[in-house]
Amino acid sequence: MRRLHRNGTRKSRHFLVTALVGMAVLAPAQAGETFSTLKENIFVCVSPRAYDEAMGRVRELNGRDIEPLKKELGEKQQCMFVDPELADNIMAPFAIVLQRDGTKVQVQFIVTLRKRVEFLHRLINRYVLVGWTDESNLELKQIL
Repeated sequence: MRRLHRNGTRKSRHFLVTALVGMAVLAPAQAGETFSTLKENIFVCVSPRAYDEAMGRVRELNGRDIEPLKKELGEKQQCMFVDPELADNIMAPFAIVLQRDGTKVQVQFIVTLRKRVEFLHRLINRYVLVGWTDESNLELKQIL
């Protein structure tokens, strides 16, 4: 009986070593790739015009609190604000540029939101979002 256990252990070790070597061979192909992602503290809107209007309203605030504006634009479903928490939840391949209109780009990105429901249980929601923003709101992110 003991002998079978050792052979099983050897087989599992062999499998583990093979899997690790396989991952080491495949990993360099993925490392170093560069993707676009969204900067933090920006607006993504339903159209280039909605984005321009939102930026005009931000300029009118002249550095004052933009929280009421973020709430209003969100309730009207015109724009959403990409705060640092949302930017951290953007999944690879991050922001895909679908089309361009002058300096504006339409981007698609996937956001994953996790919520703890009970001990050891989580609710995970993934949303595919599409919206317009300025091209300068994209930044390159390198996968190491």
